[in-house]
Amino acid sequence: MIVRKSLDDRFTWLTGRKAQDFVLRTKLFEFNLRTTDDVILRDSMGNEGFPLIVLRDEEVLVNFDIHATQSFEWKDSKRPIYTYIPGFNIQTVPPVVRRPLSNFIQARCSSGNAGGIEQYLQLPLTNFEFVVLLCNLILTANEEEPTPAFQWPDGKRAVFVPFHDVDTGGFLKRGERDPLFLVEQKHRIRSTWFVPTAFLGETKERVAFLLKLGNEVGWHGHNHDHRLPFSPFAEQRVNILKNSWLCESDNYPAGMRTPKLLKSNHLFDLLDRNCSRLLYDTSFLQGIVPYDLCTNGRKTKILEIPITVPTDIVVWNALAGIPSARRAEKVLEAQISRTKKLIEVGGVISIVTHPERELSERPELLNVYDQYLSYIKSRPEVGIMTGGELFKYWSKDRTQADSPVLG
Repeated sequence: MIVRKSLDDRFTWLTGRKAQDFVLRTKLFEFNLRTTDDVILRDSMGNEGFPLIVLRDEEVLVNFDIHATQSFEWKDSKRPIYTYIPGFNIQTVPPVVRRPLSNFIQARCSSGNAGGIEQYLQLPLTNFEFVVLLCNLILTANEEEPTPAFQWPDGKRAVFVPFHDVDTGGFLKRGERDPLFLVEQKHRIRSTWFVPTAFLGETKERVAFLLKLGNEVGWHGHNHDHRLPFSPFAEQRVNILKNSWLCESDNYPAGMRTPKLLKSNHLFDLLDRNCSRLLYDTSFLQGIVPYDLCTNGRKTKILEIPITVPTDIVVWNALAGIPSARRAEKVLEAQISRTKKLIEVGGVISIVTHPERELSERPELLNVYDQYLSYIKSRPEVGIMTGGELFKYWSKDRTQADSPVLG
């Protein structure tokens, strides 16, 4: 619990979260509390709880192992039932059938709450980010315009990183004529496109129209088969990736995003041990800045760049209780509401779209993305990066003087 009410209120307003939301698994240190100490954070025992963060003579004392809070634990995805059907790939079902059915199921599973925008004001912080943001609020309590906890190139307050999942081969066939691609060209945006290896071919010819404009290409599984994270398919797909041009030196650093966000510790362990140039992933929704990905309790070389802004079709289905005529407006409102929070704290603004006619290229959602990019370009304090550029900036190869994280 945050003891000082004014600080507690400020933290809740800034992040949409309460300190009680976080469980810190860490090592506590022996600490002799002085009568003049100002206890800022205690454990859940309230006024009798152990002091975790203390302000002493304008010095902030953190009485636990901060590095231990960086460990991000996650569980393997449950394997979908349909992936047990021999030879069946869900992507072979025509989109005109598959997408409406998927949207219907997602809508039925959602609350359909017309007022559900408030949930997007809550930042998906990791434990480490909670500690960093709280310490920053303590240190900047007397400043009129507090400095953000995370630092970005050229003095920007936050960075925008656009990603795209290419689920079918239609995008590469449309090429420069693709509607989503044209929207980004209108706003002069460079981005990262994750493409299955089955669509890429042995050379870069099929994605030359992306690369010549400074875009990047990453990995989105082999053929968008949802068996990817599970053995023996993980071994087969990782071997294909390892021998593709995505892992050649001139494509450094290679990044990825799993289909349908299906993940396993086994998959990322294989990637870490076998694909030395696969260096970042974007398959998690937890966190607002990059962090080292751990598998089976072991830290890997893979940097996780979490997705922080809700995906258009996900919000669209979640707001099934709203008439379609107003739903696009609410999708944009949800995305901009989360973006404003991320700018305030100085985080990564990362978003995923799908260049598919049944998804982000539906006219109403294409218009949402157009308006969203207009909003991003209207905020001069927001820088724009590709996934690879963000990896290079955040990489531990950078000098300590350039560290993007407070302290």
